[in-house]
Amino acid sequence: MPLATIVFSLAAIWILMKGTGSAGDFFVGLLLAALIIRFLRKCYHQEKSFLRVGRIGRFVVSFTRELIVANIQVLRVVLSPRIRIRPGILAYRTRCRTPFGVTLLANSITLTPGTLSVDISEDSKTIFVHALDITHPDEVREGIRLGLEEPVIGAVE
Repeated sequence: MPLATIVFSLAAIWILMKGTGSAGDFFVGLLLAALIIRFLRKCYHQEKSFLRVGRIGRFVVSFTRELIVANIQVLRVVLSPRIRIRPGILAYRTRCRTPFGVTLLANSITLTPGTLSVDISEDSKTIFVHALDITHPDEVREGIRLGLEEPVIGAVE
């Protein structure tokens, strides 16, 4: 179990034992849990778990930014008097190594307006993506890599 999960679980137990649910009590619970973990960390060798919390936050921020940008782009296409788009399917070779990472990336692509994960190859290395406009497929791939894949890899792998 990751250290961050243990800390939050201990803080939740502290809140349940204390009987109040104030933010201050939760903060005290977090501090106590961190101290307990600090003394027990030699028995438990997952020191990078706290870094993962920051990386998950980075993923959430990056996904939110990509979501807003994609919504604006789709709105621009919909409201333009002449629709000049070239929809199509492209293959995206992923660097995600775990099934959870590939699934999270594919779902993030699907949730972003203008793109849809259509299929994943048998070896889970390629995601087939339908994009609203593939006039420049390398730009679409680069947008997926920088905006979604790198934060996913940092958060879950």
